Amino acid sequence: MSHAFPFPWFKPLLARLREHLATEPFARDAAHDLGHILRTARLAERMAEEEGADVETCVAAALLHDLVYRPKNHPESPLTAQMAAELVPQWCRETGGLEHRAEAVASTVESHSWSGGGTPATLEASVVQDADRLEALGAIGVARVFATGASFGAGLWHPLDPWAENRELDDKAWSLDHFEKKLLKLAAGMKTAAGQRRAIQRERTMLAYLEALRAELGHDLPAPPVRS
Repeated sequence: MSHAFPFPWFKPLLARLREHLATEPFARDAAHDLGHILRTARLAERMAEEEGADVETCVAAALLHDLVYRPKNHPESPLTAQMAAELVPQWCRETGGLEHRAEAVASTVESHSWSGGGTPATLEASVVQDADRLEALGAIGVARVFATGASFGAGLWHPLDPWAENRELDDKAWSLDHFEKKLLKLAAGMKTAAGQRRAIQRERTMLAYLEALRAELGHDLPAPPVRS
C-alpha cells in the first residue's frame, strides 16, 4: 500500500472494501478499480487540507464513492452514486470511528457523480467531486478513458474521421470522442481552488497528448467524407 491514512478506521474500512470488490456482480474495468479509489482518496486528503474541509469525511467519502459499480454502458450506470449513498450510512455505522460522520459521508458520495448530475451542497462534497474528476484528466485520465472504452467494446477512434469533423460525437462507439464530449469540460467545472489548480495542469497534459496523437494520425488517414 503506497499510502496509509492516519485514521483508526482506515484499515478495517479498506479490508471490508477489498472483500466487497472481490464479490461484486460485475467485473470492474481498470479505470474504476481499487487503484482509482485510493488515488481519489489521496487527492481528496490533500485538497481537503488545502481547502479547510473535514479531511476524514472527504477521505471516507472518496473511499466509498464507487461502492456500487455498473459498466458504463449499463442502464443503471448514472444511478450508482445514489445507490452507493444508500449503503454508505450502514458502512460508516459499522466502522468504528466513522459513526458520527455517516450522513455527511453519504451526502458527499451522492453528489459527486458527473453522470448522476450531482451538485455539491458542502465543501466536502465539492472536494470529493473535484478529486474524482481530476482522476479523469492528465496522464491517468488518458489511460482511464481508453480502459473504460475497451471494457464495453468501443474502438479507439473512428477510422476515417477520428476528430468528428463530419459526424456526431459518439463516445459509446469511439473512446477518443469522450475527450471532446466530457473530459475537456471538466477543468472549467472544478468547484475548489485546489481542484482548479490541479485541473489546469492535468488538462495541459491531456491536450499535449491529443496534439501528439493528431500529428501521428494526420498523415496516415484518408480524408474524411464530406457530410451532405
